[in-house]
Amino acid sequence: MAVSDKQLIQWLGHTDLRVRSASLDLLSNSYASDPSILSSIIAAWDHYGCESAFYDFPLISHLAISSDQMPVVLARAQEMSRGRKITDRVCRCAGKLGEAISVERASGFAPYLKEIQTLKETSKIFFRVPIPNMEQRAAALAREPSSLELDFEDGAPSDIAIALESLWERGLANRWIREGIESWEEPQPSALGPSALGLSALELVSRHAIRGYEEQLLTLVDRQEATVADLATISLVRGRNPLTQSLIAERFQGMGKPGQLRSLDIIRRMRLEQSSKLIRFLLPQGSDGVVQNSARIAEVLLFDFEFLEEWLEAFLLIEETSVQRVVYSIPIAYPLALEETPGDWSRIKHLLLMRLGRGFELG
Repeated sequence: MAVSDKQLIQWLGHTDLRVRSASLDLLSNSYASDPSILSSIIAAWDHYGCESAFYDFPLISHLAISSDQMPVVLARAQEMSRGRKITDRVCRCAGKLGEAISVERASGFAPYLKEIQTLKETSKIFFRVPIPNMEQRAAALAREPSSLELDFEDGAPSDIAIALESLWERGLANRWIREGIESWEEPQPSALGPSALGLSALELVSRHAIRGYEEQLLTLVDRQEATVADLATISLVRGRNPLTQSLIAERFQGMGKPGQLRSLDIIRRMRLEQSSKLIRFLLPQGSDGVVQNSARIAEVLLFDFEFLEEWLEAFLLIEETSVQRVVYSIPIAYPLALEETPGDWSRIKHLLLMRLGRGFELG
């Protein structure tokens, strides 16, 4: 089985900065949402300091914040940003907290809009989503479903996006999400472009873990339009549904090169139980050497030590130019080996250093 969220969360408090940072990176890339991730990050800040706890915390792609954690996060962000310049590393960490709040579901931040506004006014923090937009999203939660549905008929694109999110929060958006996603399968006159509902639906499922549309989304992964394909890729990663892997196994050979590369990316980032087995099954079906090399990179980054020999082989066979793509994550091989196969660590270390160089510190 690929390295688990539970293991990575545990290593957010590891004594090695590189292990902490690699663990956070893998969790963020998988859009993991366990509340203990944030708790562990804060504990690491308290122990090591914001500047030293993680290499690139301000650059991570995802940080889940539950509604219950909002008060603590807002207080932390206020404290960390007070009197600091926007370029200050601690302030940038606070800014990542503010950004994460702004992209959470509206029901999570709605009770704290006053505190969010105060944070904005008293700090240099940049919110990815403007506060007026957050206020509109929160206000929509009080509207009747029938009123929200009228926006699908004559609302502006921003109104449609807000209405769709609000209905989804109540479990009433399935029809509209499906209609929006399926609209991408229809021929689009180039002058008109995608429908507002189609774009809103795709953006919604790329921002939240929403299952049930895997078949349609995987079709979009192989689209020529990079923006559409990338949103579909993110949506499938967020869902972390084993069904996605089954669908990829069925369709991979018939995909174009971009679709194959994105499919490997999806499997790598989901980190599910059968992920490494699927990667090895797909590797010979890769359309060219680039795809096959990407499959080996994916296997390395899954860290499935149940199949240690296959993992080592993948590491030794990736192209020399690709070693830098995995080197950031390699330090977690040490605590993982100690947990799962301690008797093999000396051999693992020797083989890793053959490519990383003797100057690379491991264990």
